[in-house]
Amino acid sequence: MKHLHHSHSPLRHSPGLCVLLLALVHCTTFAGEAPASTKEAAEGPKFSWKRTDTSLALCNGDRTVWRLVFDAAQPKTYFHPLSTVDGEVLTVSEPADHPWHRGLWWSWKYINGLNYWEEDPKTGKSGGVNELIRTVVEPGKDFTARAELSFSYHPPGQPAVMTEIRRLSIGRPDEAGQYFIDWTSEFTAGDARVKLDRTLPPHQPGGVPYGGYAGLSLRLPKGLTGWNYRTSEGATGATTGYGKPARWADLSGPSAGITVFDHPGNIRHPSPWYLTEGPGMHYFSPALLFNDPLELAPRQSLKLTYRIVVHSRPVTAAQIENHWKHFTAPANP
Repeated sequence: MKHLHHSHSPLRHSPGLCVLLLALVHCTTFAGEAPASTKEAAEGPKFSWKRTDTSLALCNGDRTVWRLVFDAAQPKTYFHPLSTVDGEVLTVSEPADHPWHRGLWWSWKYINGLNYWEEDPKTGKSGGVNELIRTVVEPGKDFTARAELSFSYHPPGQPAVMTEIRRLSIGRPDEAGQYFIDWTSEFTAGDARVKLDRTLPPHQPGGVPYGGYAGLSLRLPKGLTGWNYRTSEGATGATTGYGKPARWADLSGPSAGITVFDHPGNIRHPSPWYLTEGPGMHYFSPALLFNDPLELAPRQSLKLTYRIVVHSRPVTAAQIENHWKHFTAPANP
């Protein structure tokens, strides 16, 4: 069953309901937290949390493994950096060529014809407002973390046309330096119908080579050498994988990589993928609007679930498939 349903109780939102973390200047472990073993203390990662009122980061010594930014003053909420456990940074945020790209982030392109993606270089704002209205972030003593974020999508100065509850669960890096982010977003239309759309892709009349993107997105640094795409359906490289459906897509280099999984419960699964590569930009996204826009009736909800896996060493397609099985296995009763 795809996660597209009606909701008779719209999401409540209030700017006053913002739970923020207290500022801490340095990475610090929890009081009384003991290392898992003497060997780990001597040779393994030394994890700690670094928190401010607008971000949470997992540190390994003085290196940032990942950081979640939830600053209501910024146009989007995002993860940056996503790094290997040893600190190799795999994402880029606000690059000069596309300053609205922010590491790992979510953005619709058009909602009811209004652009929520690109931002005016003078104002830093997009045509539509993606407003963060409530934040709850819970770092764990086991160095896992959870977050629940609420958003209002609306034209400037107007009521919400759609709301979102985003739930994030971040796992502790394992012995191989691999960690995951489980991402679930539930969008609910307001009192009127909502149309989610994109720039037309090249295979449609009036389309352009860069059309088709919207939704969950990853931007990696320029100048990556030896990094290549592969998908669950056997595509290799951006050209062969672009616009093609797949259960997962992976971008990996000689020492690390990132895999994104599209949950089988998502509408239009397996999703088409928007893939770009080259010295100028590595960007990829499970682009569920690639072929067609999507409309929500008043009070209708859309639930989407993804898993993002960062691996700190090369992995095989068989290892990725094994992770897919764990991700999609039914929950224990």
